[in-house]
Amino acid sequence: MNSKTPKLMKNKANRFLSLASAATGALLLAGCSIAAIERANYNVSEVESFRSAGAPNDVMMLEVVDADNTFPDDFWTDALSNHGYPRLYFVTDPADADSNVTIKPESRLVVVVAPEQATMRGKLCTDPQSVGTRDPDSNVSVRFGFCVGDKIISETRGHFNNDKLAEQIDGNADIIVHQLFPRNMLKTGDKHCSPFLPSC
Repeated sequence: MNSKTPKLMKNKANRFLSLASAATGALLLAGCSIAAIERANYNVSEVESFRSAGAPNDVMMLEVVDADNTFPDDFWTDALSNHGYPRLYFVTDPADADSNVTIKPESRLVVVVAPEQATMRGKLCTDPQSVGTRDPDSNVSVRFGFCVGDKIISETRGHFNNDKLAEQIDGNADIIVHQLFPRNMLKTGDKHCSPFLPSC
């Protein structure tokens, strides 16, 4: 037997295990209920100043548009709060904030469950529409937008499994908030920009 044979066999075995592992991973991912969060769109060159001005005490208004009223307001505020840096907290009623907190109602996070096709970009801030009565056997889209008055600052969309909607929104809230309120926005052409970062 050639002295290189055991090494060659070991390499083939490792390659086979790697391929088997990758195939198993792909099957598991295919079988799992995984939400897909799209890369955010920005209408400004940076978001931080808009965020600081809109939430001087790190508390911002939240507007939920959902024809089916799938979840109560406190589900959304609990799920989306306490993310980002500095931490951002949401209220659906200015009276819910502490008396020493400044609320700027024109600066808000708009969430639209099962949005109609035209509810995107500026329309997310001016006339968001939810179609309602989702197909229980298909995924549901949810649009998230940071608005200042009628102006859209940042926007993203998530695709979730209907039967795991609450779990997946809660589990992806950190990604959603970081996409909408990035501390630094790197340019797509930046050679130091990782393709795995939402802002790249």
